[in-house]
Amino acid sequence: MKKTLVSAAICLTFSGAHAASLDDIKISGFGSVAVGKSNNDVGYAGYTSERWDVSQDTLAGIQLDVKINDKAKFVTQVVSNARYDYDLSVEMAYVSYDFGLLTARLGKLRTPMFMYSDYLDVGYAYPMLRPSQELYENLIISSYTGMDLLIPIEFDDSSLVLQPIVGIGEVNERDSQFGKVTLDKMWGLTAHWYVGDFTFRGSYVTATTSYNSPDEVAYIENMLDNQKGQFISLGMQYDNGDMLAMVELADTSLEGEFSDTLSASGLFGYRFDNVMPYLMVNWVKTTDNDERDFSPYAPLFNFERMAYSIGTRWDFAKSMAFKVDLTYADYQDTSGGFVNNIGAAGNFIEADSLVYSAAVDFVF
Repeated sequence: MKKTLVSAAICLTFSGAHAASLDDIKISGFGSVAVGKSNNDVGYAGYTSERWDVSQDTLAGIQLDVKINDKAKFVTQVVSNARYDYDLSVEMAYVSYDFGLLTARLGKLRTPMFMYSDYLDVGYAYPMLRPSQELYENLIISSYTGMDLLIPIEFDDSSLVLQPIVGIGEVNERDSQFGKVTLDKMWGLTAHWYVGDFTFRGSYVTATTSYNSPDEVAYIENMLDNQKGQFISLGMQYDNGDMLAMVELADTSLEGEFSDTLSASGLFGYRFDNVMPYLMVNWVKTTDNDERDFSPYAPLFNFERMAYSIGTRWDFAKSMAFKVDLTYADYQDTSGGFVNNIGAAGNFIEADSLVYSAAVDFVF
């Protein structure tokens, strides 16, 4: 069905009485070809010890930007991800209109929760091999359907962009071990403040969940259905062309017994011509463990982990980068949040994981 919709959109773009001219159409693309392996079968970053896996971080995407008139344009982005058997997924499809003082966008949009949310699938756009598992993979809501406003405000030595959003979000079944979770009544505000080589950002998003357990597990359904959630994040990035430093913090809470978490990520890198070594430290911890003192699911929902990554990015050709990464994840005497790390007796199988990865990212 998705392939049919994509084909129809392309046909409508290039045919019909009001077809756009080639000058009004911009086609761009991106991709990553990656391989990785872990020293055990916990599943950190999706990798196991079974084999060198090419499916977790390999993907390709196409973006179509069509100018409707001097004020309006249509944007769609389609991604094929090896993690999901290369099924096509429409990650963005929206119409925007420039009112002068602000721009309004309506349709399927990226959820602006983190520093790299706007180009989450474009590996070439970020310095590390993959964004923080403790931050970005802890809350997988990459897109929502609704509208936002982009409101730029210029100051003498800086600029501010405010982005209020409203709509309906979704945690896809493919990204959740509990099935699909719908986020109704979602609204929020994101702000980016650009000051010289610094970028400061903050986000606040709230929504109410809607959930039906695919396995009819009443306990899980009670935890996830009709619960009000809140997400708050802060971030800072410094990039002077040589040195890159970034810090992000996030607080996620949901009414009821589902895990509330506090997470953080920090990265430092330095460019030596076209090579940039980097060091990244990530952390996540549940903050409401006392709510599950007598729950049989406590070993899964009460967790903490620290992860340390060392890697290098090499821009070896125009619009292409090669990356290598070694990540050590310490589960801090918990399951780390992985169901595969819990034994039949409720014991924790592994204390840590080591993941080796390499990737080639490209854009065109």
